[in-house]
Amino acid sequence: MSEKEKYITKSTLKERGWSEKLIQEFLPPPREVQNPHYSRMSMYLWKEKDVIEAEKRQEFTDHLEKRKVFQKRAQAAVRTKNEKMKVILAKAIEEIEVQELDYEEVVERAIRAKQAWYDMTDQYERTAYGADEKTVQRWTVNYIRHNLTKYDAFLWSAKGKTGISFAYPLYRKAVLEKISDVYPYLCEECGRQISRAEQTEEEKW
Repeated sequence: MSEKEKYITKSTLKERGWSEKLIQEFLPPPREVQNPHYSRMSMYLWKEKDVIEAEKRQEFTDHLEKRKVFQKRAQAAVRTKNEKMKVILAKAIEEIEVQELDYEEVVERAIRAKQAWYDMTDQYERTAYGADEKTVQRWTVNYIRHNLTKYDAFLWSAKGKTGISFAYPLYRKAVLEKISDVYPYLCEECGRQISRAEQTEEEKW
C-alpha cells in the first residue's frame, strides 16, 4: 500500500453518511487487508480520492438527499407512534386493578405455582415448600403480577409496538405500586423489585 495513498475504512464511510447501498453503487471494490485488531478477520479500505470523487457526483448527492428525507419521515412516524403509546400507557395505568384475595391464600397459590414449575421443568430435587420468607414474598409478588392483574395482557397487546421500550418499565412500576397498595405485607418486596428494575435501567445508560 503506497504511503502517499490515503484510504478510508467502512466505519469512516458510515460517519460520512454512506449506506451499504451507496457503497456498492458508487464506489469501486475495496482493498482487502488483514485487520490489525483481529488477525482472523479482514478489513476493507477504499481510496480516499475515489470517495471524494463519488461524493461530488450529482447522483450521489441526490441519493443522499432522498435518504435524508426518508429518515426524517421515519423519525416523524416514530414520534407519532411514541405519542400513541403514551396515551395507551396512561389509560392502561389508570385501569390497573389487582384482584384481592386472602393473603395466606395468595401465598399458598404462589408456592404451589412455583412447585408446579419445578415439576414441569424436571427439577424434582427442588421444593418450593420451606423457602425463606423473602423468597416466598418475591414469588408471591410475581404470582400476583402475572395472575391477578392484566399485566401479561398489556404486554401481549403492546408487543412489538413502537414505544414499548419506555412504556414497559413505567407500567411494571405502576403495577407493583398497586400490588403494594392492595397487599401491604408485600410493600417491601414491591419496593425492592422497583428499585432493582430502576437500577438495571440506569446501568443500560
